[in-house]
Amino acid sequence: MSLKAPAPNAAILISATSALNVVAVATFLILPTFVLGAQQSLQFSDRDVGILSALNMAGGMLSAVLAKYWVRRLPWPTATRSALAGLITANALSLHFHGLWLFLALQCAAGFFGGSLYSLTLIILSDTEHPDRNFGFAVAAQVVFQVAGLLAGPALLHAGGINALLLGFVVVGVAGLMLAQFLPEKGRPVPGTTGFKSLLRVPALLALGGCFFFLFNAGCYWTYVEVIAQHAGVGNEQIAIGLAVGASAGLLGALLASWCGTRVHRNWALAVGTILIVVAVLLLRGKFDATVFTASALLYNFAWNYSLPYQYGAVNAADATGHGVALAPAFHTAGGAAGPAIAAFVLTPHSYSIVIVLMSTSVTLSLAAFVGSSAARRA
Repeated sequence: MSLKAPAPNAAILISATSALNVVAVATFLILPTFVLGAQQSLQFSDRDVGILSALNMAGGMLSAVLAKYWVRRLPWPTATRSALAGLITANALSLHFHGLWLFLALQCAAGFFGGSLYSLTLIILSDTEHPDRNFGFAVAAQVVFQVAGLLAGPALLHAGGINALLLGFVVVGVAGLMLAQFLPEKGRPVPGTTGFKSLLRVPALLALGGCFFFLFNAGCYWTYVEVIAQHAGVGNEQIAIGLAVGASAGLLGALLASWCGTRVHRNWALAVGTILIVVAVLLLRGKFDATVFTASALLYNFAWNYSLPYQYGAVNAADATGHGVALAPAFHTAGGAAGPAIAAFVLTPHSYSIVIVLMSTSVTLSLAAFVGSSAARRA
């Protein structure tokens, strides 16, 4: 089936793909709660949870690189079911094996299979008639899950610790298996689907670099935002409410990006997102109360979800073959892994100022890379 041809099941295809996109990154979407669960249930330290986040995203990075070789070769329903089977197995085993290094290895595997599914969903959406708009729908679906997960997180942790979260990941993975039937066997034909030559051009490299630095920021944020808030004196329930309210604003950001589409120049959209993220991050300095924390979460989530569809659009514009979009998750997850990994080894006890610096600097570098990509493409 051609994804570009009008078809009565086009809405079902986009809905199913967006839902699978959510399943692929479910852990990342509620990472602050997952980190808190690892600390409370497994007695992981601040450094341990940084490594946990890094390894989960490192698995995603590896799978995204390998996806370049299979994503347009294997039947998409079969690839989806295989990735989901691996994701379900890794999380199911994590329910029983809580030793530090074995748990880290299992979550790295979960990141690998989730990353495979994420790359596939992005390719499917990039093949649709209005990819920028449909990327926005996928991000909006992520936000809906994120709000629900963050609101339910404290109750789940209280009821069953981190195992309650892991069981939830298993359940959504099983639900995802029922959606594979709605995917086409393959997408549009793209010549040279296993080559990297199209990605060696300056516009593509810069756009992918922008993805790296953007997720470097997000990896630091989602790993340490709850820890930072606790250190500032904000209570766990207030943190959960603040994050959930903030995630709700992310839905507005994603839908606004979907509505605006090409009406707004990507560079301007990304600039607005960067400014809002820097402000949100700077609000987390020193001591602050629940109101300030909620305001920071609102700004951050709105800007994050408003920016993300434009980033995929920028990568798609820099490399029309679709190779860049397939590889974008590798750069995203590489950045997402590098952020908490570096932060874990440079932060000092009871001080998170270096994390604030890392977040502010990396998102600014991301904007510079995307603007440079746009300029190189016009040159």
